[in-house]
Amino acid sequence: MRPKRIILLFVIACVGGVIFFFVCKYTYDFKVVKLKEKARNAFIGAVDQELRNRSVDGDCSFNLDAKAAMSAEIPDSVYFEDETGKRWYRLDPKKNRMNITNNSTLRALHSFAFGKKELLADSLNAVWNEQLRKSNIFLESALCVSLINIDGSIKSQNTCWNEWCNSSNLVFTSYIGYACEIEIIGYLCYSVWSIMYKEIFLYLLLYIVLVYGFYKSFIVLRRKLYSLPNKEIIEIEVIKEVPVEVPVIKVVQNIDATIHSYKLNERSIFYSERNILVVDGVEKKIQPQTCRILELFLEEKDHKYMLEYSVIMDKLWPDGSGNTLRMHKAVDRLRALFKENDLSINIQRKNSAYQLIFGENLFEQANNKNVDEMEII
Repeated sequence: MRPKRIILLFVIACVGGVIFFFVCKYTYDFKVVKLKEKARNAFIGAVDQELRNRSVDGDCSFNLDAKAAMSAEIPDSVYFEDETGKRWYRLDPKKNRMNITNNSTLRALHSFAFGKKELLADSLNAVWNEQLRKSNIFLESALCVSLINIDGSIKSQNTCWNEWCNSSNLVFTSYIGYACEIEIIGYLCYSVWSIMYKEIFLYLLLYIVLVYGFYKSFIVLRRKLYSLPNKEIIEIEVIKEVPVEVPVIKVVQNIDATIHSYKLNERSIFYSERNILVVDGVEKKIQPQTCRILELFLEEKDHKYMLEYSVIMDKLWPDGSGNTLRMHKAVDRLRALFKENDLSINIQRKNSAYQLIFGENLFEQANNKNVDEMEII
């Protein structure tokens, strides 16, 4: 693969990689939000089931300011009482919004039921795990249950802790009770792969297809753009049969009887006036000296594309500064140009001259076969 095509493919792959990253990140963030929402709803269902499984007997009364309850503002504190007496709690506005229910009666029932017998993280986590599976979430779960005092300190805490429980795996923090006195922190063991492995495969497949498609489309478009000038060329074939064969050369531009451009083969066009060689639709700038020596060879069609040493030195160094060493280096640069672009063209050294050898004639020199056929366009 040519360096320019490698660079093009690299640029397209990088741009596609950036797009692939941001699409995956957006999908991951979206699915995590949905996962946390479903996990919290499953936990609320687990609390309801735990409440139904408990036998709630006894009297319980609670009190709040009805005027405050009807207003948008939340009261500073609340109290409730049971057989143990009256207890006051400061009501935190933030915790109030994070309570699993907005129903005051249900909150009081939670406080009464779970106050008499504390929630155990292990048993509640087992119920939560069942609810998660009903929601098609098959992930390992963990809970941390804390009972909070009126001053905000932790009175007691029990957990079903795991080593993977950290802030990156936290899915919700909720509160239970009339005064939000029970704090529940839920964790799920999830990763990028476990959440969106199907999407990763799909996006990766689309990434490969789109990168390859853009690359091939760009190559085809580039070739079409470079081939547009050739559509105005009218081809006229003039074939002269002689015993000696010479390679086919297409003259693609002829102005004022001076040849400026040559179609060397189906893959390449040489523009001597612009010092450009077009190979497979890709322009390559060549040195003026290399351009001049190639033009000298092509002008010697009638002499089987053969140039004497003296002719080369006179044409390239009219001031007489040329020598044999400089001439050989100039020819070697032209030979290297052919080899680099895989044009199936070579330069053969014969006594005190060089001869341009084309295509199939590279392997027919032993039989002294050449083509004297030329297509003028």
